[in-house]
Amino acid sequence: MAQILSGENLAKQVLLNLKKKRRKNLSLAVVQVGENQVSLKYITEKEKAAKALGIEFRLLLYPASVTQAMLVREIQKIGRDKKVSGMIVQLPLPEHLNTQVILDAIPQRKDVDVLSSSSFREFVFGTFPVLPPTVAAIALLLKKTRKKLEGTHVAVVGAGRLVGLPVSVWLAQQGAVISLLQKETKNIPQLIKKADVVISGVGKAGLITGSMIKKGAVVIDAGTSISENVRRQASNISRANKIVGDVDFKSVSKKAGYLSPVPGGVGPLTVACLLSNLIMLADASKTWR
Repeated sequence: MAQILSGENLAKQVLLNLKKKRRKNLSLAVVQVGENQVSLKYITEKEKAAKALGIEFRLLLYPASVTQAMLVREIQKIGRDKKVSGMIVQLPLPEHLNTQVILDAIPQRKDVDVLSSSSFREFVFGTFPVLPPTVAAIALLLKKTRKKLEGTHVAVVGAGRLVGLPVSVWLAQQGAVISLLQKETKNIPQLIKKADVVISGVGKAGLITGSMIKKGAVVIDAGTSISENVRRQASNISRANKIVGDVDFKSVSKKAGYLSPVPGGVGPLTVACLLSNLIMLADASKTWR
């Protein structure tokens, strides 16, 4: 059976250390467009963690019908607010909005998610002060395995801006041998089977099964989606929604050496790393060019 990599325990340690570094008058602004159950869950977790550190939390809600021009103006306005220390735009955005254009409205010194083009470019070159929160979380989980990444074959499933793309950049910086797997990639199961480390961030329940995993591999599940369980109770049908990952926990846990679950793995640790970024960028902004 796999050893479980608990992000919750690590997150508690990170937040405890942040309390010692706590700065006065810090605030985090979160922009949410429309409604998304997964997004709302993570916003709630960010708010809870921020308030525990004495960080002011501002949630700015906009309708799904908001125009791109209006949203860009609003984000630029928030970015100019001297009382806002850091800000994020909660993803995903409605399809009529150009996500990168929206993210590029975030000033670098407040870009705690490292998602604007200029911030990400500096991250690629290793000159941005912080790592993307999900990358930082995955790095901490991998550190717990004590596995050397240099020369290690890592399969990254999905090339999204939140997980696959940034974690691939970071892994390359560590000297790992990377297979970045997308829909168009051929022989995906075989490539995953060869990997010593598997990181998945697609958002498709049950995508990774035990038969696809090398025995003893490290598996990091960074995918999130809503699973709808339909249960019959007498004559009534009740529906229960819950957050699930990409990995089939039951079958993969029998093959993997280490496994981070969903929930309780990457998610809570990402929130802690985001708040760490807020504090570090607030400090760095004092000398920002």
